[in-house]
Amino acid sequence: MKRIFHIHEAPIIIFTLVVTVLFAVISPDFFHFDNAKLILDQNISMFIVAIGMTMVILLGGIDLSVGSVLALTATSVGLFLSHGISPWLASLMGVCIGMLCGAVNGYFIAVRKIPDIIVTLATMYIFRGIAVGISGGTWMTNFPEGFRFFGQGELLGMSFPLLVAIILIAIFIYLLKGTRAGRRIYAIGGNGSAAKLAGISIAKTKFTVYVLTGLLVGIASVIFASKVGSVQASTAGNSLSFEVMAAVLIGGGSIFGGVGTVAGTMIGVLFMGMIKNGLIISKVSPFWVDATTGFLIILAISINTIQRVRQSKSKEGDLV
Repeated sequence: MKRIFHIHEAPIIIFTLVVTVLFAVISPDFFHFDNAKLILDQNISMFIVAIGMTMVILLGGIDLSVGSVLALTATSVGLFLSHGISPWLASLMGVCIGMLCGAVNGYFIAVRKIPDIIVTLATMYIFRGIAVGISGGTWMTNFPEGFRFFGQGELLGMSFPLLVAIILIAIFIYLLKGTRAGRRIYAIGGNGSAAKLAGISIAKTKFTVYVLTGLLVGIASVIFASKVGSVQASTAGNSLSFEVMAAVLIGGGSIFGGVGTVAGTMIGVLFMGMIKNGLIISKVSPFWVDATTGFLIILAISINTIQRVRQSKSKEGDLV
């Protein structure tokens, strides 16, 4: 039992199970397979974007612009489609735009050494403004039939967007845990000065992480636009930055860097999706959904913090 509680993701796993049982008791519909599928389906884009935010927070950084990058990328894809470009090429071009946005952030943060919160706060407005400007403030709609596959299609009997998310999650779990590049990210977030002395290129690693985050947001934006069937540049992804940051912290990440896992973040995303779905099914007034979600987020993060404090004390005791 002690070994179970020493697992990094143990608190949020237990808390998620408790919340699941609670909502299942309140509303039997919550535990149905169709509802579980709905929760996953509604949060696919968030799962993908949260992978990138995990890497950013592991560096001890922050990215406030991911919602605006999603809006710009999705709007651009909509414009490409409206000009007769094929869905596959339009989607690829959209992903490239996402990477370009990530490169802009990475350049000013890693190369010019401007604080990430300032850069991403500025680009949050810049990218959103460009999205609204190129769309003329109108909705992007009437996407061609072939484009729907990215958000609503099936492959090998499985939801295509869910399959994409699973593959990306597996890739980045391996990247962070099983490669030198992943260990560099943890090292920089844990102790930047020591990482620099060890010969790790902090600028290169940071730049790469922001570009990868842009790539992931680009993929998520294609799925988002295809699934929803329309894009409004001024509102798309408005709260995405804060939601994915909350998911990382709920999943055991530390805002100071060096602590967290992709697996923990995915549980955090699932936890937040379950809360919103469960409250709606339980017929809680929509005016209380955000407040209740915020309270449960604080509770989950507090449990994770207590676990980390206990683990650090345990390690200190072993050294003594």
